[in-house]
Amino acid sequence: MDMNAYLSMFIDESNDHLQSLNENLLQLEGNPEDLSIVQSIFRSAHTLKGMSATMGFEDLAALTHEMENVLDLVRNSKLKMDSFIFDTLFKGLDALEAMVQDIVGGGTGKADVTSIVASLQGILKGDYKSQAAASTAAAPSASANAGGGEASGGVLLDQFQSSILLQSMEAGHQPYYVQVSVDENCVLKAARSYMVFNLLESNGEIVKSEPSVQDLEQEKFDRTFTVFTISTLTAEQLYEQIMNISEISSVTVTPLDAETLASLTSAPAAAAVEAPVKPAAAAESATAPLANDSVKISSKPSAAPQSAPAAMNKTIRVDIDRLDTLMNLFSELLIDRVRLEQLASEIKRTELTETVEHMSRVSSDLQNIVLKLRMVPVDSVFNRFPRLVRDMAKSLNKKMELIITGADTELDRTVIDEIGDPLVHLIRNSGDHGIESVEERIASGKSETGTIHLRAFHSGNHVFIEVEEDGRGINKQKVLQIAIKNGVVTEEQARNLTEEEIQMLIFAPGFSTADKISDISGRGVGLDVVKTKITSLGGNVTVTSAEGKGTKFSVQLPLTLSIISAMLIKLGSEKYAIPLSSIVETGIIKRSGILNVHGNQMVEFRGSIIPLVSLSSVLESPDYDESQEQETEIVVIRKGDKMAAVMVEEFIGQSEIVLKTLGKYLTNVYAISGATILGDGYVALIIDPNALIK
Repeated sequence: MDMNAYLSMFIDESNDHLQSLNENLLQLEGNPEDLSIVQSIFRSAHTLKGMSATMGFEDLAALTHEMENVLDLVRNSKLKMDSFIFDTLFKGLDALEAMVQDIVGGGTGKADVTSIVASLQGILKGDYKSQAAASTAAAPSASANAGGGEASGGVLLDQFQSSILLQSMEAGHQPYYVQVSVDENCVLKAARSYMVFNLLESNGEIVKSEPSVQDLEQEKFDRTFTVFTISTLTAEQLYEQIMNISEISSVTVTPLDAETLASLTSAPAAAAVEAPVKPAAAAESATAPLANDSVKISSKPSAAPQSAPAAMNKTIRVDIDRLDTLMNLFSELLIDRVRLEQLASEIKRTELTETVEHMSRVSSDLQNIVLKLRMVPVDSVFNRFPRLVRDMAKSLNKKMELIITGADTELDRTVIDEIGDPLVHLIRNSGDHGIESVEERIASGKSETGTIHLRAFHSGNHVFIEVEEDGRGINKQKVLQIAIKNGVVTEEQARNLTEEEIQMLIFAPGFSTADKISDISGRGVGLDVVKTKITSLGGNVTVTSAEGKGTKFSVQLPLTLSIISAMLIKLGSEKYAIPLSSIVETGIIKRSGILNVHGNQMVEFRGSIIPLVSLSSVLESPDYDESQEQETEIVVIRKGDKMAAVMVEEFIGQSEIVLKTLGKYLTNVYAISGATILGDGYVALIIDPNALIK
């Protein structure tokens, strides 16, 4: 049997089973007595084991077999689930996911999982509780000696920290384990550790330190401390720059790989955490009581009545490259259709006109089908967040509730592929900066469990994704102080900012409100990364906040990035396209109606004053200058709550256009997001309205 022919199918189905295992295990954590959930988990694990063995991935099959043995005891009521068993199974799932990803990258799927297997076998023997107690008792001494040996010598990462490092590796960055020793006679050890942290922060992110940052600040360490960091520098550069700091006696920089990370990842803290997911299939268990410390995950239930028999959906898996090829072929067909329509209007023969009109109707239906084929529910992104919130709640020692609505909202696959990381940043920001500690929430009269809402919904030609929490809100005074200190705005500008403009300052590059470096806060990853990514997708992100009540991030995204409706305009001999989704309306203004405010051209629009942008100046049009005209046509565009009027020479008309990128040689061209081929064969550049509104 040719295994390569089945590898793609194995990877797809393995990912489906792993996601199902994650979701069901989270649900079981919310209701440990529900054996029906255990049966579902057991079936998925059993299927995954059989598939792995058939494909020859023995390590995958062996680990799944050990997990299956534990689940078999649970489903037969011979073993009761507890926090250690949950943490061990989640650890096993993470190892399985890492193995499958290794296979995706062309690897063998092998990994060192001896520690996880030992824990699973300890559960089977029933002596795991005494082992856990022994390891807990030994933990302080291991930490104390962490700096004296290799990375594996006592310093462990929790699941949340490990996932950050793994994601950085997938993004092409290099994580390091850094051991630093200060001179024996050093007087200000805390100051030296701060200088090291400052250097690491300025060149990347700090994920974990041992001892903790608080202990380092209070000089509660001997001479050595260790740091897990993601850096833009090479190991040699890191070594040289840290050694240049006074009173540093030795530095060891160890690059980390996935295998090393797996061996360093410990089971998360053993607090009881619940994650009840409430899809239609689990409706009967939805009323189960929750444990005291809980991460509660809710998702929108299915509207289908329980009594109705489930309809059989006949589906096939289609390679993404084939869909891309189909879209490219249809794009060419659309260009020819527009050309035919133009020729038919010039020739004016009835038979030709009727045939072209019929072809237009058929191709419009075909266009809708092709676009729908590329549409994917955002659930494929949202389904990773329940686990993220669970691990984050444990790491931060907070109580959080994640409520997901609108997971069936569909987006173009191109957008789906890119939106995951920005949403991870927003949810981490909500859990870390937004949600308060249990003590803070109780003191302010709130429930001890913070709530994070993750919503998705359609509005016009856009999809909106909202991340909202009921935490402490944005401290506007603090934001202003940091913005002035970092040179984002001057003191004079700060005095004139509106409340909304102050809140949007958190998206400035390098902006951080973290008071001190921690495992999550202050890692050098700012919200500017989120804004840059969303803007590159043709979207927009806004924030609204009420101090003491919470913050809401709203992300606006285009439904598709392939075929868009646009207004074609003319500037002299050149043609351009402006996406209709950004246009509010069109009109004509007289030169006498243009206002000059502080050196900027403005125009009155429906009772408010908005900026007036000269498109010919922005694009340096060679043969058109509207300053010579007595009146000019304008396009009013919108970016969030802001609007601007753009002066153009002439409107050509609306058209559906195929968006083509400018390629790798023309990157970051100001105010241009791509190009399209018109019906007459000429190329028109597509204007990026977001770039025209400051």
